[in-house]
Amino acid sequence: MITDYTTYDDIRAALGVESEEISDTTLGLTLYSSYLDGELEDIDFTLPTVYHDTKDLLTPTDVEERFMKTCELFATFAVAKQLCAAMPLFAPRKQTDGKAAVERFDNPYRDTVKMVNEQYATLRARLILALAAVGTSVVASVTPTYVLVSNPSYDPVTGV
Repeated sequence: MITDYTTYDDIRAALGVESEEISDTTLGLTLYSSYLDGELEDIDFTLPTVYHDTKDLLTPTDVEERFMKTCELFATFAVAKQLCAAMPLFAPRKQTDGKAAVERFDNPYRDTVKMVNEQYATLRARLILALAAVGTSVVASVTPTYVLVSNPSYDPVTGV
């Protein structure tokens, strides 16, 4: 569950939106919780267990405290990153109650999405280090990149 790691208010703060724009009900959907579980398990399958065991300690060490805080920050930005694609749908362009009004710039999301992605990457790397510091070895997964060079047997411009 998301609230095991972070708060809905922290996620909204990372995106710069209010509770009227993204409700607790929306953030509580299984979709976001399952996504976060997958993100944590992608780092290390035992990470959620290590986090909960560490959180249950009466007097965690400084290294364990850092691990927990890093995990909580990562969780905030992992969920925020997932929500970035839908920002144009829930963040208002213009909101008014007669006297007060809110209007956003043409593309206010570009900077927010960039910041969320940068924080996500930074915190993911920091979480891997913090997890290793509490005694869990992390095996970095590398996604292979394939590059192919193709030389056609004919000239694609002339067709000969």
